Amino acid sequence: MPQPRGAPLKIESPPGSPSDGSAVPRQPPRELLTAWLLLLLGRQATHGYELRRLLEENGLVTDPAAMYRVLRKLEDEGRAASFWGKSVAGPRRRLYRLTDKGLSDLGALVAAIRATCDAHAAFLQAHEAHFRIEDQRRGRLSPQMSCECSLQQAG
Repeated sequence: MPQPRGAPLKIESPPGSPSDGSAVPRQPPRELLTAWLLLLLGRQATHGYELRRLLEENGLVTDPAAMYRVLRKLEDEGRAASFWGKSVAGPRRRLYRLTDKGLSDLGALVAAIRATCDAHAAFLQAHEAHFRIEDQRRGRLSPQMSCECSLQQAG
């Protein structure tokens, strides 16, 4: 069943896990996490704790260690840079910012995500059409599916 827009990505508990019926948060694909981090860093220089909060606010629940590994990789590749900033309360914090290379790479990631999203939307439309025909043959109602993947190009 599709997740509500903005809801954290979740999967059903795997066999052998607690049977309380709760879903287990799923680590987002690395490319999606990378794209979100670049986008968020493009808005303003931000520290890791705030990045994690913003990711969750946008429906991505991620392991902090995985997020910091991606941030280190972005920095190693020259797509992000970090510096020590002052904190209103407490010790200084490492702030991350987007570099020109990161901004350029973000554009390429957006194009790749858009293409993947459009491919997913095409699949869902084909799936819906196939089962609508099959259900009509059998005299059943088919569930309506939708995908909000197709994004309008800004410009």
